[in-house]
Amino acid sequence: MRRGFSCAVCHFPLWGGDCDNASQLPPPSAKGPVVSTEAAEVTIAPPALIDEKNLLGSIIRLSWPVVAQQISFSMVQLVDTALVGHLGDDSLAGVRLAGQILWFSQAGIVATGVGATAIIARTVGAGELHKASRVLQTSFVLALAWGTLMGLMMWLLGPWWLGVLGAEPEAQARGTEWLKAAAFGMPFLALLYAANSAQQGAGDTRTPMVIGVVINIVNVIVAYSLINGTWIAPKLDVWGSGIAFTVTEIAGFLLVFAVLMSGRRRLSWHPREIRSFEPDVARRIANVGGPAGVEQLQFNIAFMIYTAIIASLGTAELAAHGVTLGIQSLTFNIGFALGIAATALVGQSLGAGRPDLAERSAYLAMKFSLAFMSVVAVLMMIFGTQITGLFIGGQDADKVTHIGGQLLFIFAFAMPGIAVSLSLGGALRGAGDTRAVLFIMAGSTWIVRLVPAYLLAITFGLGVPGAWMAAVLDISVRALLMTWRFRQGKWKHIRV
Repeated sequence: MRRGFSCAVCHFPLWGGDCDNASQLPPPSAKGPVVSTEAAEVTIAPPALIDEKNLLGSIIRLSWPVVAQQISFSMVQLVDTALVGHLGDDSLAGVRLAGQILWFSQAGIVATGVGATAIIARTVGAGELHKASRVLQTSFVLALAWGTLMGLMMWLLGPWWLGVLGAEPEAQARGTEWLKAAAFGMPFLALLYAANSAQQGAGDTRTPMVIGVVINIVNVIVAYSLINGTWIAPKLDVWGSGIAFTVTEIAGFLLVFAVLMSGRRRLSWHPREIRSFEPDVARRIANVGGPAGVEQLQFNIAFMIYTAIIASLGTAELAAHGVTLGIQSLTFNIGFALGIAATALVGQSLGAGRPDLAERSAYLAMKFSLAFMSVVAVLMMIFGTQITGLFIGGQDADKVTHIGGQLLFIFAFAMPGIAVSLSLGGALRGAGDTRAVLFIMAGSTWIVRLVPAYLLAITFGLGVPGAWMAAVLDISVRALLMTWRFRQGKWKHIRV
């Protein structure tokens, strides 16, 4: 089951991170501009990738390829959901729980990508492409090591993880099948994510878009063939979905490295450089990306608890929760893309010594995202049940569809909060302020989501809708805290 890294009802990992100690700023030198409050008062040209006179145009130019890429990811996820969903509730619930374990394994992948993105954005903004290539090389070594470790853990510990999540025996068996087949794709997923993150930090969002669209077409073809069986492929049911995931990641790995080796993009790479590991660069990546990895890890632990609460309500309820997660992932693609654009623009602006331009870029991205997500919210309220019904089949289809429609209606109230969280969260990460984002995410998730989720779903008997009300509350509080942190302006003084 191919998916992107963010799910609006669960998490929005974007990029970046470092400390808030402005006194650590180096003295001015010829190597690059210093990021300080005084920099806003000095007339400095913006980075070459940013058109200050047409800032919205720069945002759109960076974000539209991400929109296309994320839509392709979401559509493939929905196709996979439909294909697996028609195998029955147990298959859908098992694969969805396996997806939660996949998110859990991505903490190190996200940390590497976050660190690479923030540092590369700064170096590109300062015109130091040779340093960006060094960061890229070291991030590949880190990604490969983590992806291999996680693949082994998925293979060996997958059944235990599913049991912890509360999967019923048949759903646990189907989820184990998917995890074992997908485990082989983890090293390739890690490398692909690191490469795409680095390119986005450098301002190249089109290459990841093209690669994303191509490999997701591959995934649809392979998944359909192996799940249902064709004259050239056996009918493998859930195994087919997991194998399609691995084939997709391998295809993405081959494509992205072919592009990097061609030398036709801002960043380049050669296979002999995979051995080029620089400990000082690795420490910078860890310092910047480490809090984002912890953020991802703690959230996934919390979300496993959240999912276990829902799983305790029954298989049909868990299936409705899972299919609605797949549907809602399609609703926030523009907001997600604008968050990535804010990450690159803020990082490059700070690298060029323009915190004023970074601030303008972030607020403009937020306003654009807020307008779009509000429109989507209205559509979800009106057509939620009809949309959910397109992806449900098998036993209890009417019940799952009814619950799914309720969940989409509830989730519509989270859309403004998602717009703010994605844009300003991306801006903070691009500036390197990942520690603050970590504290916001952890506090909001564990206090504002989990406790109300249990009370509303179990104690007060509201079921899955009650748990999703808690998610809406979590997202709204998170948005308020992100806004408060951004308005403080401490991110303008952070080194990466």
